[in-house]
Amino acid sequence: MFGLSLFCIFLILYSNYSIVNLSYGAYIKAPLSPTGPTVKDENLVVEKVTNGLLDFPTSLAFLGPNDILITEKNTGKVMRVIDGQVQEEPVLDVAVANSIERGLLGIAVAKQQPDGTRYVFLSYTESGNNEDGSDVEDNVDPEGNRLYRYEFVDGQLINPVLLLDLTATPPNDRGEHNGGKIRIGPDNNVYFIVGEVGRHTTQAQNIEDGPEPNGLGGVLRVTQNGQIVQGDVIFGDESPLNLYYAMGIRNSFGMDFDPVTGNLWDTENGPAMGDEINLVYPGFNSGWMLIQGLSKNDLLNDGATPEDLVYFGKGSYSEPKISWLTPIGITALKFLNSDKLGEQYQNDMFVGDINNGLLYRFILNEARDDLSFDNGELEGNITLLEDREVNDPKENQPFVFGQGFGGITDIEVGPDGYLYVLSYTGSLFRILPSSFSSLASSSGVISDTLATTAGEEEQQNMQQSSESDNDQVSRGNSGNSIPAVILGLYEDRSYSPNPITIERGQTITWYNGDTISHTVTSGQGDDEDAGQGFDSEAIIPNQYYSITFEDSGEYPYYCFYHPSMIGEVIVE
Repeated sequence: MFGLSLFCIFLILYSNYSIVNLSYGAYIKAPLSPTGPTVKDENLVVEKVTNGLLDFPTSLAFLGPNDILITEKNTGKVMRVIDGQVQEEPVLDVAVANSIERGLLGIAVAKQQPDGTRYVFLSYTESGNNEDGSDVEDNVDPEGNRLYRYEFVDGQLINPVLLLDLTATPPNDRGEHNGGKIRIGPDNNVYFIVGEVGRHTTQAQNIEDGPEPNGLGGVLRVTQNGQIVQGDVIFGDESPLNLYYAMGIRNSFGMDFDPVTGNLWDTENGPAMGDEINLVYPGFNSGWMLIQGLSKNDLLNDGATPEDLVYFGKGSYSEPKISWLTPIGITALKFLNSDKLGEQYQNDMFVGDINNGLLYRFILNEARDDLSFDNGELEGNITLLEDREVNDPKENQPFVFGQGFGGITDIEVGPDGYLYVLSYTGSLFRILPSSFSSLASSSGVISDTLATTAGEEEQQNMQQSSESDNDQVSRGNSGNSIPAVILGLYEDRSYSPNPITIERGQTITWYNGDTISHTVTSGQGDDEDAGQGFDSEAIIPNQYYSITFEDSGEYPYYCFYHPSMIGEVIVE
């Protein structure tokens, strides 16, 4: 019931965390589309910003026009991108523990101080012995999840000041749910979101007889000097309650302030269900670990109601504004405080996911305290969203704005007013009007040259992975293969035909005809050796996966994202 989030699952591979069992399984994430990212609006185009690839980037922040700082999760490096060129030397290199979701996670750049000082805030899991990845290689416990303030001087980050020092030691011996996103609020204070770090079960996670809150599982707030924010008491005036702005948060990879109202919104990852978008007010209790998703649905099967939560001070529970029954691996969240993409998009909320490489657009209601689906701008069957729950992935379609980005780790608005999308694949994209792009065609998609480049890079990466993991696996549609289609979440009818009967030496090519990513993974979800026979990794919509079967036998398989999806290959 309290399994790893899908985002956490995919991170394991990139943390060098050696686990054979696919139940902690290692490498599910959306690849780049071979033809490059696209958006629905034919008046907009997607450009690739970076000319050099980054190493698993997690967050970005702008120093100025065409001047960007980007964090790398596993290396602890803060890289600088100027005019699309990744500079050779990092502006900072810190030693990080990097198992699963640990690492260099968040960055925010504050406005320049009156004396000319420029503060940059970083969050990272600090290594226990000043070596990257020693928690993986040598089982060295990390020093902690830490929030630092640096000064940007002459192209370097210097003079670190420790603002928050939280435990990074998990009860479950895994390094997930560290959160890490940072925002500078309208009040100029620093907001830092952190998960419950490997299932800490304190009162901040709504466990009434648990230990007192320890700073985990919430949104924390401090001044830019690391002091307690003065004013109304939210949860309590004693430490660490006086740090909390919100609590009861399982894990998050995105938050932002509404530029119109100043309200804070976040994304939250569920375990095997219940990804959320929330309006986060002072005293917000998100419900974990008793409630995930809409409380009436009791997705955690514990019978808990909002009355069962643990409340401090002005704490109160509020339902998510939208919840996904099947997780999408929800990540970044950003308001487009610009009209440069068109007035119709100004101040809308944009959200990314890691599993499908999709970019979502959400429109707020007139009061800007809820999401609006009945606004005349969304296409598709919006009546299915009246329950505020995505019960079937196809219900996503009205608010899907773009696709093919690879797993999205951050979204920002640049000084130019355009939308920037960061992908774990090492690429940074921006969305802008096609009339302002020298690379774009008039079709609203990435240019042919750029699409070819992105596609070649991804195909090379996939080919290298294929050759190293399993020589019999190949991607792409084979003209001599037996065709099959991935239909969606329909249990033993998810793959068609099912079963598939072939002869030895024949190839099967699965085409993903659904609207989200799926996998073709050998075994069943509870098998210890699941995925060892073959594993497609993520197959994004409209893409293929092929495998040749040389030996007779029966080969059950399933979707790693959605274990209820099952199929079988019979080789005679």
